[in-house]
Amino acid sequence: MNPKTKVALILSLVSPIFAEVLSGSTPPLEVLMNPLSFPFLWAYYGAGVLLVREAWVRWGRNYLRLMLLGFVYGIVEEGLVIKSWFNPEWPDLGILGVYGRAWGVNTVWAVWLTIFHSLMSITIPIMVVDALYPEFQNERLLGKRGILIAFSSFLLSGTAFFVFLGSYRAPALQYLITVILTISLLLLARKIKREALFGRAFFKGHPFFYGLLASFTLFLIFTALPRSPVPPAITSLLGLLVTLHFYSMPAHLDEREKYALAIGFLAFWFVPYDVILELNGIRGEALLGVGTFAVLMWKLRKWRAIKPKV
Repeated sequence: MNPKTKVALILSLVSPIFAEVLSGSTPPLEVLMNPLSFPFLWAYYGAGVLLVREAWVRWGRNYLRLMLLGFVYGIVEEGLVIKSWFNPEWPDLGILGVYGRAWGVNTVWAVWLTIFHSLMSITIPIMVVDALYPEFQNERLLGKRGILIAFSSFLLSGTAFFVFLGSYRAPALQYLITVILTISLLLLARKIKREALFGRAFFKGHPFFYGLLASFTLFLIFTALPRSPVPPAITSLLGLLVTLHFYSMPAHLDEREKYALAIGFLAFWFVPYDVILELNGIRGEALLGVGTFAVLMWKLRKWRAIKPKV
């Protein structure tokens, strides 16, 4: 197998595993019992992360650009394809079906899922695979044929999700505004030049602990604050500020530190969060989550000699 094809294949698998299986959205037992679930997720998430990475490498490896491209992916999935942005009865909403719902939109849910997908579906998988295969960091993984295959996979699987995941019809005006927002962010991602909006002065500790703190903080913002008197707009703004600061960090880090930042972010989701899911009856989460995290930590030690990028 061509080395680039191998890296592309690994990245395409890492995205749905991180964002769906190890987040509890598609538990391990569901993957085993429903043989069609993971292939469809792979077709969609895998193609999405490959297309985003391809645009990122071709346009310039700027992490604020990667954030915006991740936002685009999150908006397309949850706003345009799944339509959970608008559906007041979407099963995963919980309190966010009430808190922040305005103008026919689950606004806080929309912000949270856009942030979540940008990080867990796109950025963290790319950062992890970049660290595991540093010789391909600046390389395009897809040729013209690969881009065509990835785009076709993304379009076909997205169409299947659009048609079969619920019969809810989004309000036309809000849906149109979401399309305009998607296009606007994509154009901004193409043009943006800044590497960071914040300096590292806000946090001078080890990148691993910063990543852990960032993921835990985001989780608290979008699970605890909706149960408090804090207005929805403040909750969304705080989440976006934490996200902007997280994406500003890689500009100040060498390659090993970027990897530490990524697995620090995953530490919360793969260890305490997956253990809690296991205790709540989602079988297999703790074993798979803790096991994956252990492998990633072993890789961090193995690659401790990675040299900073010049």
